[in-house]
Amino acid sequence: MPNVDVNKIINGLYGYVYDENGRELDTTQEFEFKDEFEKVEFKLPGEFHSKHKVMGGKLTGKVKFLKVDSRLQKKIADNPAAKFNYIGKLADPNSDGQEAILMRGVSFDSNPIMAYKLGESVEIDINFTADSYEYQDTIE
Repeated sequence: MPNVDVNKIINGLYGYVYDENGRELDTTQEFEFKDEFEKVEFKLPGEFHSKHKVMGGKLTGKVKFLKVDSRLQKKIADNPAAKFNYIGKLADPNSDGQEAILMRGVSFDSNPIMAYKLGESVEIDINFTADSYEYQDTIE
């Protein structure tokens, strides 16, 4: 029988994203950052299943937030090739600590300048890539 304290399960309500100036993207609704592994598949004699080897990777992510200003879109428009550092953080007060990831060399894949639908709140959804990352805090 599992011995898990369900109060320790991380609640996404306590997820935060900060820009390179420490300013929170305070209307973030969803955030994801992942390392996508590039694998090569090998067929070997007498082996029914293929074997795989990790040969590299790609850091990708996406952020969705409620639009309250044009700050991020203006930053992207001013220099589409710019790279930034961001921090993603999970800090549920019921957990055994917090997790924080520094993402270096973040560049955005597009700039959603303006879109809306009558009667609905405006959400901005942006994909990005990063050059590297580092755990600043981990939950043990």
